[in-house]
Amino acid sequence: MTGRSASLGATWLGWLVLAAAACRGEPSPAERAAREAAPSVPNAAASSRATEPGDAELTASSSAAAPGSAAPSSAAAPGSAAPSASAAPGSAGGPPSQLLREPVWRDYTASPMRFTVAFDGSQRFSLWLRTMEQARALERQHGARPRFTYFVNACYYTTERLESDIGRAQSRAEVLVRRALTQQAINEGHEIGNHGVGHHDGSQWSLEAWRQELTRFHTIMDGQLFEPIPDGDGGFVFPRFEPVAGAESGGAGARCERDDDCTSNLCVGLGARASVCSEPCNLQQRCPDGMACGAPMFRKETDLCLPVPSYPIELDGRVLFDAKGQANPKHPSLRRYGFRGHRAPYLGANDAMIEALLERGYAYDTSLGAGPGVPFRVGPAGGKSLLGFALMPWPGARAIPMDYNYLKVDDARERMRADYRDGLALAYARGRWPWNVGHHFATWNDGAFLDVLDQTIDFALSGCPDEGGSKRCAEVVVTSFAELARELGAPRPGPAGNTPRGPSSATPR
Repeated sequence: MTGRSASLGATWLGWLVLAAAACRGEPSPAERAAREAAPSVPNAAASSRATEPGDAELTASSSAAAPGSAAPSSAAAPGSAAPSASAAPGSAGGPPSQLLREPVWRDYTASPMRFTVAFDGSQRFSLWLRTMEQARALERQHGARPRFTYFVNACYYTTERLESDIGRAQSRAEVLVRRALTQQAINEGHEIGNHGVGHHDGSQWSLEAWRQELTRFHTIMDGQLFEPIPDGDGGFVFPRFEPVAGAESGGAGARCERDDDCTSNLCVGLGARASVCSEPCNLQQRCPDGMACGAPMFRKETDLCLPVPSYPIELDGRVLFDAKGQANPKHPSLRRYGFRGHRAPYLGANDAMIEALLERGYAYDTSLGAGPGVPFRVGPAGGKSLLGFALMPWPGARAIPMDYNYLKVDDARERMRADYRDGLALAYARGRWPWNVGHHFATWNDGAFLDVLDQTIDFALSGCPDEGGSKRCAEVVVTSFAELARELGAPRPGPAGNTPRGPSSATPR
């Protein structure tokens, strides 16, 4: 699978024209000047990609379509009818969007600047651990924990042989570990968002196709994640990671405190209360019993073996999760996690997507393009709207602020580093406008892009110091999209998650 590449100069201009036509408020001169200063970004892809470097290494058996079925197509949602001809809002090659955009003007200088960091994907266990530990480390350094948004693909949370361009989970054990890591992220204050089921391009989908995609996502994900339940002892009731029973001292699954306790020289922390010896794994390097691999179908790239969480779990004398890890929906303390936000694979958006998200009660989307500016509301004239948080490059940037788009940029690491820092400083100078960057669960450029992201977050929380040490953005918080949406007035989802608020959704195959 390859990302769609396109020159963005004309695309950004098209997006800006549409945004301007939708405006029903009068911007300040500075805001108008910033909008008119939208950059022409050469040689950058207007696409998102939620795959790993090893995705091309997946074996044929990891293809998610059932044996004998037709190859998955990105032209229509799984189980849907033929797609409509509606193009992505503001994109070239299709009819213009019929939706209106209204900038959310307010005095953003009245509070710290909101910097949002999001990750697309969710496959590799190692990157769940790395990103959560980075947030903890930054909290220890700066006194406030960054809160990330993780846009997850539902195909990694089921072993069902569904249509997917990026594979699926290979075992129930793998699902249980990934679900536990995702729950741990929720417990630590991060947000989980929707990045689709099998990473299909929906830019040409019909409304019914989008409804089916969202139904499939929620069929898989609703009931897997829950609001945190503190245990009264500084931790949480679930998940529970423990060393593997019977693991040899120093072997995979054994308790450890530091790397040299392990034969593999790899001791991994699983929250505050458990650290175990791990080892690399892939298609050829299998995990021991009681553990699961985060990338079991990779041929060359590797991930980590982690222990399967402990079950059953009881709370207040009642079963919370049974011995197989199934939740008890009748337990009074268990409340389903509500998904509030969405990012389309490849940023493949259209009007039908917005309508389907509105029916489901989503608060925001991050798929639509825009030049520098404030967040906006998008929706039909006279109807409901949701918030749009675009990936916005500033003048001089070589790409939209997303890691995949820097893969073809010369001197990518240093250019990304400079662009991200300039973007933060410029957004702050314009009036502390919210700004965001998007990365993936991938180690592209030998992990350099992840290093740049870590440095960028530290740079923001340090006040964006210039070469002389003067702070250019003295007040910045790293917040999730959900928190930003709440601050801008978006409603919270109901306790049972997102349910359709319009015509009933057909059940996809």
